[in-house]
Amino acid sequence: MQAIASRNIRTYCVLVVGAVLMTGSWTLVQAQALDPASVTQTIRPGDAFDVSKTVTTPAIPPRPDICFFADTTGSMGLALTNVRNNATMIMNLVRVVQPDSQFCAAQYRDTGDTPEFSLDQAVTASTADVQTAINTWTPGGGGDTPEGQLHGLTLLAGTAGFRAGSTRIVVWFGDASGHDPSIGGETLASTIAALNAESVRVIAINVVSGGADGLDATGQATAIAAATAGSFFAAATPGQVANAIIAGLTNLPVEVSMTSDCAAVTGGAITTTFVPASQTIISGGSAVFTETIHVSLGAVQGQTYVCRDWALLNGSPMLDADGHLVVETKRITVEDVTAPSARCVQGVNPAGNTIPPAGDNPKSGQNPDGFYQLLGADNVGVASIVVCDSGSSFCSGPFAANDYVKITQAQGTTPSDDRPGPGVLVSHLKLNGDALLTVTDTSGLVTTVTCLVPPPPK
Repeated sequence: MQAIASRNIRTYCVLVVGAVLMTGSWTLVQAQALDPASVTQTIRPGDAFDVSKTVTTPAIPPRPDICFFADTTGSMGLALTNVRNNATMIMNLVRVVQPDSQFCAAQYRDTGDTPEFSLDQAVTASTADVQTAINTWTPGGGGDTPEGQLHGLTLLAGTAGFRAGSTRIVVWFGDASGHDPSIGGETLASTIAALNAESVRVIAINVVSGGADGLDATGQATAIAAATAGSFFAAATPGQVANAIIAGLTNLPVEVSMTSDCAAVTGGAITTTFVPASQTIISGGSAVFTETIHVSLGAVQGQTYVCRDWALLNGSPMLDADGHLVVETKRITVEDVTAPSARCVQGVNPAGNTIPPAGDNPKSGQNPDGFYQLLGADNVGVASIVVCDSGSSFCSGPFAANDYVKITQAQGTTPSDDRPGPGVLVSHLKLNGDALLTVTDTSGLVTTVTCLVPPPPK
């Protein structure tokens, strides 16, 4: 059967939503994930690109502290038996999805009953201790129809021992409305305020026992569930209460947002923004975000930056079933857009001595003696340095940055590269035309300059 919405909360007529009853035990589909799991991109400095990412949330919100809160008056016997027989199974099921879950148990009755309210087990990691507390529940008391739930909910909010940063959930089940004001003067408004002050969400389950007016006869249950972002189950038979608890736990709102360490680990070279900033969905559903990844103008060209994104659920990092952070890994390579430098400068003679520079006569070329130093540099890396002949198809290399060479222009001769050259010279190049010095960097960017030698170009 289908769940129906009412009064801005999720109100359920039946009971297994996100859980499957199988041979006496429940199984949950658990699929928290961040898609894509990795992003690899090459991008120019100053540019940005968008990535659509989907956060699939776990069936139960993260780090839950779950309190079983029972009406233990006389008409609740069969419902208490159902919860008592299934409490450990419910807790184990929650642990599969959220290993960092803890639990508590409390009960309420009415004015003059023993107890009017009892915290039988504060929030604890021990499921055995919680089961032991639930095992003490026996039906009794409750002379008139309304009970003391407003009193009990108010006290439970302040005494349960919820952990800092936990998702705080009270699973409340009963078959009767409540006094307003209650045993200690608590009203519906003050009870809601007390629950909200402790960020408690309430799953309210109306047990149809045939002996009372119903948990929501005066609208208290739906009001409390709505005000605390919880759920209300309109009709559970005593034998269905455990199912209703599972259904409620797997259908709670969860606030999903995204965060990233990119700016921190890259020193601002890579930054990220997410749209929307956050969104609220039902646990077990998926939230879609658009992430804009920006590369700063000052990012190191040619470098690959590695950083991560992850989802926050109710402000806590989303973990997998083993307690590990679910992340998307980014590998952003900054494109090299700076061409290499290439220069021919006056070099030394074979003996390593500096030759006086050329004068102002343009016919002398750059260097009338033809001694040159070949210079090439790049911000990323130099892949090759070669010298070609402007008067033919001849090219020679490789050369290293700072090599000294002799270049002779001899038109009509066969170009050649005599290696090694005399003395400190790496080579003596004989060319038909001028020398074309070409430097190629490791990104494939090329710079070519002309090394003029006599006779000057015509």
